[in-house]
Amino acid sequence: MALHEFDQKLADKLFPCVQFATRTSAALSEWHARFYQSGKKIVPKDIASLLSPLALAVWLMDDGAADYAGVTFQTHSFRDSEVEILVAALESEFELTANSRRNRGGRIIYVQNRSLNRLREVVAPHLLPEFDYKLIERRTRTP
Repeated sequence: MALHEFDQKLADKLFPCVQFATRTSAALSEWHARFYQSGKKIVPKDIASLLSPLALAVWLMDDGAADYAGVTFQTHSFRDSEVEILVAALESEFELTANSRRNRGGRIIYVQNRSLNRLREVVAPHLLPEFDYKLIERRTRTP
């Protein structure tokens, strides 16, 4: 698709802008329906069957963070029961030792230090090098 380039004037200054349109796809609509109910993002009950090493790597690059001694996944927007489904999926599908923790009014997933090597093994083939730091616990980093 062609880009529509133009300048937009704001407070007597011109700012370059680019506009484009994307195409919709029935395949993406199907995925949207699985992960959104009544406009709210949810964890489908069959999430374990949907997780793959690639999916876990993408999730880590997006919502993962190095913690003091492990790795966290930011899951604040999900109900407690949904976070527990995700914890169980990490354990059953990837043999990771994980639990959930309260954090800022929600729950996050914590992958324990003893599972970091296993997490590295699973995601390494798919992790972009720019995100390697997410697998280095903060306690071992040098300032």
